[in-house]
Amino acid sequence: MRTIALAVAIVLVCAVSAEDANAKLKKCCSKLTKDDQECVTRFCDFDSISQTNVLNYLSTCTERGDTVGHMWDCASSRKDHSECCKAKGVEGSCLEYCTAHDGVPTNYLNYLTCLENFNEIRDCFKEEIEKH
Repeated sequence: MRTIALAVAIVLVCAVSAEDANAKLKKCCSKLTKDDQECVTRFCDFDSISQTNVLNYLSTCTERGDTVGHMWDCASSRKDHSECCKAKGVEGSCLEYCTAHDGVPTNYLNYLTCLENFNEIRDCFKEEIEKH
């Protein structure tokens, strides 16, 4: 009986202490104290940024120092998400946004052509953070 109670307690502690992707993203962004706090507060959340508002995010935050790059690093974990992106249908030049290990891509013109893939790329970032 004690073994069962101990096992249940361990499972409950693990479940409570496990952070979801958004909590992990926000934890990373909380360390961005030198970056624009309006951008960090409004957009450092997987649920608050999508293909419908990413242009608003970029127009608001791109000119505010290194904020976009640092938030990108938090969201992407600076890992290569190419395989996940390909599985979700991202292709061509849009894959450069999936190879996030080199930081945020600077080819801003591609943002427009890759806008329809933004949610898939974001979801790959989120899935990676969720696992680790």
